Amino acid sequence: MLDAYSRMNPPPLYRRQYQHQQQIFEVLIKRSRRKTLAIHVLRTGLVEIRAPLQCAWLQIDDFLEARLDWIVAAIQQLANSPLPEAPAYCDGEYHDYLGQPHQLLLVRGKPSQVVVGAGQLLVQCAAPSDPQQVRQCLLKFWRQRALLVLDERLRDCRAHFDQVPAVAALIQRKVALSGESANAAGKLTIRRMRARWGSCSRGGDICLNAALVQKPTVAIDMVIIHELCHLHHFSHSKAFYGLMDAAMPGWRDHEGLLNQPSWRRQTVLV
Repeated sequence: MLDAYSRMNPPPLYRRQYQHQQQIFEVLIKRSRRKTLAIHVLRTGLVEIRAPLQCAWLQIDDFLEARLDWIVAAIQQLANSPLPEAPAYCDGEYHDYLGQPHQLLLVRGKPSQVVVGAGQLLVQCAAPSDPQQVRQCLLKFWRQRALLVLDERLRDCRAHFDQVPAVAALIQRKVALSGESANAAGKLTIRRMRARWGSCSRGGDICLNAALVQKPTVAIDMVIIHELCHLHHFSHSKAFYGLMDAAMPGWRDHEGLLNQPSWRRQTVLV
């Protein structure tokens, strides 16, 4: 039982142990400056709940209780699935760029750089036999490309978003009902993210995962449209998905592209 001080000043980290359907698991509650509750099941079996700083314990409990069946299923699915194989960053391996496989060609030289073309990624670095050095070169390349590609895709998607009649009608209806002005996109940030492809703040700032530049353009656009919809509906409500369907019909057909591996030992001939 939490005392009055703990209820008023919740700790940033708090652990609990749960048992459901004969499955015992630990829950780590992380509080931060966020607006919504989120839940993540890690491969270790640990369950993370990320909560706003002042979120009531009762609300967190209800959020968790409503998802116990899903949590157990997710833990069991992760336990039964093989660990994903890690890329070796070796000569001849294939890594995707905009959804297309490109073969790594590793050469020794300075300065460190990556050149893309003709279905290849030419990686030049001081020690091409060092996988970690090759990986760092590629990460830098993905970020550099992402800064250009994702900014361009955001501008194109924004123009498309504003020109779809069904989108305009839904936004105007929301404005009329709420009396609020239509939200505009703020600044764009590109960074590596482990668990998200994109995010949108209440202030309209959009953050996109640099790894998106490895995905097909249609998958990139789907993530961007998703975040643009959050400018008007911050939660994943029925209204949010209605706006998503209007802005990008058939977006669910592209969702699986994000989960496909962006590297392989050998390319698939088509």
